[in-house]
Amino acid sequence: MKSTLVWDWPIRLCHWLIVLLFSGLIYTGKADEDYMQYHFYMGYMLSAVIIVRVLYGFYGSRYALFSQFVKQPRHAFNYVKSILAGKPQEYLGHNPLGGLMTVFLLLVLTLQWITGLFNSDDIFWYGPFSALLPVSWLSQMSYIHYALPDWLIGAAIIHILAVLYHEFYLKELLTAAMIHGHKKYTKAARSEVKTPRWGVVFSLLIGAAWFLALYLMPI
Repeated sequence: MKSTLVWDWPIRLCHWLIVLLFSGLIYTGKADEDYMQYHFYMGYMLSAVIIVRVLYGFYGSRYALFSQFVKQPRHAFNYVKSILAGKPQEYLGHNPLGGLMTVFLLLVLTLQWITGLFNSDDIFWYGPFSALLPVSWLSQMSYIHYALPDWLIGAAIIHILAVLYHEFYLKELLTAAMIHGHKKYTKAARSEVKTPRWGVVFSLLIGAAWFLALYLMPI
């Protein structure tokens, strides 16, 4: 088995930042203490990181591209069949189910931070876009924003269980791979991924500009 670089540093950085910021947002959003200011700023950071990850999904390295791991439903069905048969198909990047989970998490997290920009407690804290919609719409935004975290926590638990399945049953060390970026592969040797500089610079600049614009807005 040969080891090859699969997850380059932008992917690994985005992944762990999303984990940390999501955890912090859950805590500050559900805590009894008033951490709302920190909640807003972490939400801004999370939105910027997700924007960077989505852009890198179009302009990034090989296994970061949505075109590489977003498959038709039949691929996911065939992958499930291979698991049930005890001979799971090998994928150097995301497998079809992992690809679907990645897209789902990015979409739901995006819906979460978008609704947060319109949310307020009607007393002290107001999202930067809360004045742009009528009250009836804002109430819907608020409902979605408070309901989605439970769905996200459930999806995160499923994701962790899937990682544990790969770690202990398939002996595929995904957690370590998301730290150092390398994975082992039993088939023909693959060339390591290359990080496109312009793709990184473009994604980071857009994400940083978005965060700065939000940070300068009053809350």
